[in-house]
Amino acid sequence: MHILDTPIDFLKGVGPLRSDLLKKELRIFTYGDLLMHYPFRYIDRSKIHSIAELRESMPNIQLKGKIIKFEEKGQKRAKRLIAHFQDETGIVELVWFKGARWIRSSIKLHTEYIVFGKPSAFKGTFNIIHPEMDMQEENQQFTAGLQPVYHATELLNAKGLSSRAIGKLIKALLPLLKNQLEETLSASLVDKLNLPTRVQALVDVHQPKDAKSLVRAQKRLKFEEFFFLQLHLLKLKLTR
Repeated sequence: MHILDTPIDFLKGVGPLRSDLLKKELRIFTYGDLLMHYPFRYIDRSKIHSIAELRESMPNIQLKGKIIKFEEKGQKRAKRLIAHFQDETGIVELVWFKGARWIRSSIKLHTEYIVFGKPSAFKGTFNIIHPEMDMQEENQQFTAGLQPVYHATELLNAKGLSSRAIGKLIKALLPLLKNQLEETLSASLVDKLNLPTRVQALVDVHQPKDAKSLVRAQKRLKFEEFFFLQLHLLKLKLTR
């Protein structure tokens, strides 16, 4: 069996529940289906801002600092967990309306984190609602460079299979492709057009090192699709 035909159930990190969700929500049945679930956009996470730079007009931004304290405010449905996140230039509030118990137990005080989210202001204080957080030294795929964003349905997000989680599954899949995927274009054509190999293009479209490698990967995959479409149309024409 070709590696791309391997049932998605066999991939590390995919149990029975996730397997069913991927099949029902995204029609992902095999390794090949997951590999072809390309990002629909990318977020540039190469820049780290300071808290002093925050403005309401900013899109999603990235900060580096430490949580110095937690507090809970509000009652019942309005109850929220607030973390005071500090860098060398100031303090911003990180706010969660759900999952407070898990967040408080999993996030460490006075430990350096990378925070990612959209800043807003309330009563003169900047805050970020439901931010993404990573420890500085962990999982650099998600804290630097271009971060892929994958389509995920509302149900998938609710079940923990967000864009980020899908990215982790693809990250687990990519090393398995080494020496397993045949090249589909001739070496002379690849050299002439300055294209990456098939495997490298698939790696770079999911985990681009930079904008240049992403552009080359997308060029290769689009060319390959167009090339074989033209061959198919030519074959149909000749068999009429």
